Amino acid sequence: MVVVSCLRMSLAFAFNEYEYFSLDDVMAITGESREELLQRIEQCRQELIEAGENPDEYFKHIEPQRAAVYYFPNGLH
Repeated sequence: MVVVSCLRMSLAFAFNEYEYFSLDDVMAITGESREELLQRIEQCRQELIEAGENPDEYFKHIEPQRAAVYYFPNGLH
């Protein structure tokens, strides 16, 4: 997962594109725990606010979507 996340980050940088990373992605890259990462995000958000920037341009809270689960008791015909 770390290799894929780093590759995504490198490609986005090389092609001047935006790439979005989940908490799990960043946790894998940095080795931080979820709690440490959330604390760091809040600290960064506060620093951006103090600098007059909009932290929502850097950090976006997205509600996870529910997955559709299908069960085929007799298999697919």
